[in-house]
Amino acid sequence: MDNKIIDQAMAFVRKLMDKNHGEVPEWSKFQEQVKEHLKDPYNLKFKMPQEYYYAYLRGKGLTHEECQEKMGIVVRKTAKTNNKQSFWKFW
Repeated sequence: MDNKIIDQAMAFVRKLMDKNHGEVPEWSKFQEQVKEHLKDPYNLKFKMPQEYYYAYLRGKGLTHEECQEKMGIVVRKTAKTNNKQSFWKFW
């Protein structure tokens, strides 16, 4: 993901939140608004950029780690690893 695009997406989401009294619109409405915002002159099939999905999740109040986990970028390790003792501590 590109940080510059994330900044633009966050500004777009903040603008939408100001219009909606601090709430992010529903996902379907958000997709339509992003599609209008990112007009394609060639009328190619629209694919939601990851940066705008990330900004949407942040607008919903998720943390950076939660957003990455929800997007499938980083998997949270919930299982604790066994603390293996060093091989020389055998007595």
